[in-house]
Amino acid sequence: MTGRRLQAPLLALIAYVAGAMLLTAAVWGSPTTHWAGRCCDPEQSMWFLGWTPYALSHGLDPFFTTQIDAPAGVNLMWNTLTPLLGLMAWLPTAIGGPIFAYNVMLVVGIALSGWTAFLAFRRYADHDAGAFIGGAVYAFSPYIASHAQLHLNLTTAWVPALFLLVLDELLVRRRRPALLLGIALGLLSVVQLLIAEEILATSVIAAGVLVLVMAVFGRAQMGEAIRRLRTALATAAVTFLVVGAWPLAAQFLGPRRVVGAVQNTILFSTDLLNVVLPTPYQLIAPSAATAISRNFSGLYHEATGYLGLPLLILLVVIAVERWDDRRVRLALLVGLILLVLSLGAHLHVGGTDTGLPMPWLALGFLPLLEHAVPDRVTIFVWLAVGGTIAIVAGDWLRRGRGGAGRLLVLAAALAFILPVPLARSSIAIPAFFRTWSEQGIAPSDTVLIAPLPGNGSETAPMLWAAVAGHGVRMAEGFALIPLADGRTSAVGPATALTDAMQHVQAGHGGLVARGAVRAQIGADLRAANIRHVIVGPMAAQAEMVAFFSDLFGRPPETTGGVEIFRYVDVTGLGPEPPAAP
Repeated sequence: MTGRRLQAPLLALIAYVAGAMLLTAAVWGSPTTHWAGRCCDPEQSMWFLGWTPYALSHGLDPFFTTQIDAPAGVNLMWNTLTPLLGLMAWLPTAIGGPIFAYNVMLVVGIALSGWTAFLAFRRYADHDAGAFIGGAVYAFSPYIASHAQLHLNLTTAWVPALFLLVLDELLVRRRRPALLLGIALGLLSVVQLLIAEEILATSVIAAGVLVLVMAVFGRAQMGEAIRRLRTALATAAVTFLVVGAWPLAAQFLGPRRVVGAVQNTILFSTDLLNVVLPTPYQLIAPSAATAISRNFSGLYHEATGYLGLPLLILLVVIAVERWDDRRVRLALLVGLILLVLSLGAHLHVGGTDTGLPMPWLALGFLPLLEHAVPDRVTIFVWLAVGGTIAIVAGDWLRRGRGGAGRLLVLAAALAFILPVPLARSSIAIPAFFRTWSEQGIAPSDTVLIAPLPGNGSETAPMLWAAVAGHGVRMAEGFALIPLADGRTSAVGPATALTDAMQHVQAGHGGLVARGAVRAQIGADLRAANIRHVIVGPMAAQAEMVAFFSDLFGRPPETTGGVEIFRYVDVTGLGPEPPAAP
């Protein structure tokens, strides 16, 4: 490769890093105390980022832990563990702590997503600048910008473009052996497994759509391509199962496996109106439009299918003018089919489930896809849109003045999907957790921390534990946990203890437990073998302290910004309640 060919990728990477820094600019004045995005999934991600280095350095299982939801523990492979990102974040965590590491990995995820898309689009675009524009469309698309507010694992979307590179080499260019490309697919699949397994599952669907469209509309002989594909897929499957054996065994054969659906796949579907209506995460978002998009069924941070009317019209014009261009035809057809799939099992319009069945209904029952959220398929829609724009922009740039007018039209259309800079968030971190090693709590002691996590709220203890270096063995945790009835919960099973705590922290006033309820709370404390109770900064802190003071018959110790009841004694809380008949 010539120096010029090497220079372009380097410059593109620098530009994407600069763009990601600009998108997250609000945090870089205080990157160790504030993170880019909102509450509350990032706090969970910070704990997960630090867990892999902690587990490996302490000789623990990186895919299962009893440090949260003790004593039963959590199967982390059913959660957003991101072990590969944890390894990548090892140094940033050591330098600046878990919040700093999260911010760094967010920038890395966005920048690498654009860069790998650029590398893929160079194969189709006639000009490197066209490929750069296409990569930027993908990296700063409504999909990336929306998930960057909450979901590090989904924002780290650089593997799908590498899948595209390998498939292009396998099916179109055919310069390298299918066996070698199969190994590459298998290894990339393991990489994606260790970042976001959901994207791996939907990548299979996207690849299937690509192959189908190539066979039906590509006007190319597919016989040899299909033979190569069979060889590559067999090799990829073996490679994937061998290299990924440990995490796969932990997930499907290990303890605390999740059986019930982890997401409401009917609820989280692209709303038809989202194609033309922006969410608050777009820079140009009139209040009249966001008044509707805020009420989309899957919450607006999952509404990532916004193309905007100007870009939609431009894509239609491109389709009409460039239909004979095989590259454009394939990209637009694949993008359209995947957009329809993202609409989910039932069509949603303006937040209303119309009940009209959609194509995803035929796929959603398949293994693993039963857990996949349809609206997240838009990641591949944006890969297709970015590829289309890379091709046509490259052509217009090559024309010089002849394409200048069209480039101005493209710039105007893309302005409507520009993301708003990410919000900045922070929570109080008590000094108690920053000095955890000095607090005299044994590693085997289980602690209960208030506030308890809710379903997407009150996740501060996850970050506090990450700041403490993962040495906190918590009775609770914000993670997917199987329940006895087969359902799945993000906060664990409800007990008399958790019900009482949720009552207090919800602002319903103080609570004094007596009689059978008090005895059941004592049994819950014994069952979890809770040795210490910590009440941290929270909205109803005084009421929570009063609740536990009444239970234990003594006030807490105030230290390091928390209230702690050390070595709790539950013998005075009554006998074990009788077993239910």
